[in-house]
Amino acid sequence: MKYASVFAGVGGFDLGFDAAGMQPTAQVEINKHSRAILARHWPNVERTDDVISTTGSDLGSPDLIVGGFPCQDTSQAAPHRTGLAGERGRLYYEFVRLVDEVARLVDESKPRWVCIENPVGLLKSKGGRDMEAVVRGLEDLGYGWAYRVVDGRHLGSAQRRRRVVIVGHRGGDGGPAWQVLADDDLGSESPQVLDESRRDSRSKVGSVVEDDGRGLIFRKSRRPRSKDDYATWVMDGQANTLTGFDSGNARQTHIVVQGGRARTLTLTEWERLTCLPDGWTEGVPDSHRFKALGDAMHAGMAEWLGRRLMHTHESVPFIG
Repeated sequence: MKYASVFAGVGGFDLGFDAAGMQPTAQVEINKHSRAILARHWPNVERTDDVISTTGSDLGSPDLIVGGFPCQDTSQAAPHRTGLAGERGRLYYEFVRLVDEVARLVDESKPRWVCIENPVGLLKSKGGRDMEAVVRGLEDLGYGWAYRVVDGRHLGSAQRRRRVVIVGHRGGDGGPAWQVLADDDLGSESPQVLDESRRDSRSKVGSVVEDDGRGLIFRKSRRPRSKDDYATWVMDGQANTLTGFDSGNARQTHIVVQGGRARTLTLTEWERLTCLPDGWTEGVPDSHRFKALGDAMHAGMAEWLGRRLMHTHESVPFIG
């Protein structure tokens, strides 16, 4: 099964899909630092830099086109939720254009599948109208669709990362798309945690003076009572969602107390929380690494999705 990766970022989707047994035909990514990371890991894959100037013929002949269009305008964390009307949100329509062009310019039977990922804020963006516009865009191209909210903490790391995953299947019938997403086993295993023995405990950071050597991990409460209230730092073994807004050290929402000293999470820990190998984003400025990891697709989630797509692709007959 071959895929084209749009809004590829640092390759979270690509890494997970490759692990599931897929092969990339092309990548689209505008940021030069992220493109350098992609080039290091996929040196032989064709790559374009701007989704607006990219055409369907640049993507090869993929069975699947995947993309998490920029979420800054739809995320609940966005300061101004302009939705699909925003400068970045409207890039969703470029994704739809590429899907249409692959069918018209390359192969009318492809892409058989499309996949979109976004934060859960998409469901409520503009009162739900943006989510409706997304799935209407797929319907207009002849795709049946299904969606599901999936959390990265059940799929390989201790990061709370709830995402809307939308799958479309060519032909108008949403059944195959739901077969991809309807996994009764998801979440049946206990999620991996940063410190299982302390996941239910709470404490003020200022009162912690000793640990077991591995460190005590605190995450900031979703609703802090004040910026100076350390009681809002909750220790439960699960990391907050990493976001580009929390990039660098000053705005991180985690504290690690280790050896009697407090620190923030390192870039290696950010990579591990996103299910990326250690050093995956090396070679570019640290400021970009933090931001790109905050925006990245959770690779464990991508592998779970890729294996489900592969299985359904092979088991469901295609009727064009």
